[in-house]
Formats: sequence, structure tokens, C-alpha cells
Amino acid sequence: MPHRLKMDNHLRTVAYVDGYNLYYNALTRSAYKWLDLRALLQEVLVTSDPSGRGVLTGVKFFTAPIMGRYASDPSSAERQQRYHNALKFAPSGPTEVICGYHTTEIKRVRPLDEENREGALIRARVVEEKQTDVNIGLHMYRDIAKGHVDQVILVSNDSDLVPALAMIAEDFPEIPVGVVFPIIETEERRRAAAGRNKKLAEFSRWQRKHLTIAELEAAQLPRSVLNRKGKAIVRPDPW
Repeated sequence: MPHRLKMDNHLRTVAYVDGYNLYYNALTRSAYKWLDLRALLQEVLVTSDPSGRGVLTGVKFFTAPIMGRYASDPSSAERQQRYHNALKFAPSGPTEVICGYHTTEIKRVRPLDEENREGALIRARVVEEKQTDVNIGLHMYRDIAKGHVDQVILVSNDSDLVPALAMIAEDFPEIPVGVVFPIIETEERRRAAAGRNKKLAEFSRWQRKHLTIAELEAAQLPRSVLNRKGKAIVRPDPW
């Protein structure tokens, strides 16, 4: 299917956000969890797209519901669901929330002590997120194949998504791909910044190497977001 630009020469751009990767790289233990993804990515697009023609037409957020019975905080599942609902009615525009799931399995693991030395094998319950990477890759590829987008943005630092970008680069070389690494560039987190995935960058047209605290702070949802029925979705107090 040919991919033609709109008459106004804008690039219809959709962002695909790896929720788990974003949370644990940029948001955990922060005061910015009530994040307006569309507002943040609009700013990233304006400041990072070298063509200057990108127009954000959609944001897809890939995640999995927390298994409350295994969470350290029993109320975390309710807070997550509240956030997902708020994203759908954000003043900046709706974000589509696409969920996978979690599984649990008893495995033999080797714990680390404070100095990262390995101890004896123990049995532990391991919780794993499923389908997120597959969903992201398939949604990107299908949206391109159907001619729904002229440019894609991947927000992730996960090397499991390299095959998807490689296929897109081979099958649709005319489609620009931008990669946003959800890493906070601060003096305290330079070690995390060193973990940027070079393979993801290799298959992208442009990259944003980090996010800033100022950008996260400026892209917060209102404390109260109204849903379709006019009911308030209120930011959780711990956030």
C-alpha cells in the first residue's frame, strides 16, 4: 500500500509507549506519575523531529494490570486503573490504553546481597508481564501497513523491540521512526543513561536520548479529569 503525505505535507505521527519501561526508568519514586502522555509526546515531537512536519495524531500506551494480591501496596492496582481511565479523557486528547497481562510462576532464583554477590538458590514467585512487546510491534507494523501513519515514535529502551524496528526499516524504508529513551538525564542517573539501547537507535531515523524533569513536571494531568459521564477521576493522594 503506498504511503502518501497529506496535502498539507504534515506527517501523521503515532507514539507507541512501553508503559513498564517508562515507569521503571523515569517515573518510579517520582512525583510525576500522573503524567499526560499526549502532552509530553507533543513537546518531544516539536523539539526532536528533524523534519519539523510531525503532527501527533495518536498515542498508544501498552501496559498490563497490576496483580493486586502480589503487589507490595494493595491499593496500587486501583491507582493504576484510575490513571488508565484518566488518560482516556486527558484535556490534551485521548490516549489509547492497550493491556497485556501478568503471569506468576515459582522459579529457582539466586538472590544478590548488598554487594551484588550471588547467594544460594532459593524458590521464589516470579511475576512477569506478557504480550506488551508483541502488542507494540504488531500495532506499529499494522498501522504502517494500513497507511494510518506517516511516522512512528517508539518510547522504550527495550531491546526486545529491535526485530520489529528492523522489519519496519526493511519493509517501509520511507516511514521515519523516532525512538524516545524514557531515561531521566540527571547527575544521579548517569549510570542509567549508559543503558540506552544502541540497536534501537540503529533502526531509527531520529532519537531523543532522555527526558527531563522539567518536561515531566509540565506535562501533568489536572488533579481532576472528567470522564464521558462527567464523573471526576481524581489524582491519587500518594502521587
